[in-house]
Amino acid sequence: MRAVVFLVAVACSSLTPVAAQTPLKDHVDAMKHLRLGQENLHEEKWDVAEREFKAAARLEPSLEMAHYGLGQVYMATKRFPAAIDAYLACREAFRANVALQAGHDLLAERRLDDQIQALEEERTLINSGRLRPMLSGGSMELDRRISDLRSARFHDATGVPDTPTWISIALGSAYFRNGAMADAEREYRAAVAVDPKLGEAHNNLAVVCMLTGRFDEADAEIKAAEKAGFRVNPQLKKDLKSAATRQ
Repeated sequence: MRAVVFLVAVACSSLTPVAAQTPLKDHVDAMKHLRLGQENLHEEKWDVAEREFKAAARLEPSLEMAHYGLGQVYMATKRFPAAIDAYLACREAFRANVALQAGHDLLAERRLDDQIQALEEERTLINSGRLRPMLSGGSMELDRRISDLRSARFHDATGVPDTPTWISIALGSAYFRNGAMADAEREYRAAVAVDPKLGEAHNNLAVVCMLTGRFDEADAEIKAAEKAGFRVNPQLKKDLKSAATRQ
């Protein structure tokens, strides 16, 4: 069956001017590499994109979009275990950054603002035709990422923030491609828990349920996806009907 599945206070006198500037300089340099990674990702120059995202993550390990970009590269080049690791790193970076932002960490706030700006620039270039859209996602996925990063500003520090749906969907798809159905289902359900009207998550859950022999659940997920306005692949419906008939 072929299915299309549409991550200490320090006295000022103890810091030299260079040491005080290093974190900010690393951030500025990391953002340059991030933008180059985004550009080459859209041009499907996987090796270059991977190199740039790795450079960004090495300079600033808490830059969630660098880890997410690496995950996209690894998915495109079918290195699914590496994609899982990248999306997990993205999720951890997002959670850590939300906590820092809640504590009004200035560098964390700068990191957030600069990533939002980079994503908005990426969206503008796609919409103007100057960047090729990715096969999956495109402007809609970018809108989700921008919205979630903006919302991170308003999270208080009393609990763990919800994992954004785009991270859960990406992580679920990496698990799915790696054959880890239970892990994929967990991530897709995490996305639905955050946004019950997310048709893409329901669609992907339908595929997992069908492949694991839960045909009634798969049918219910297809209906939920369509109710949310998601266009379900007609082949998935045919495959589900055939599988249920053979049961």
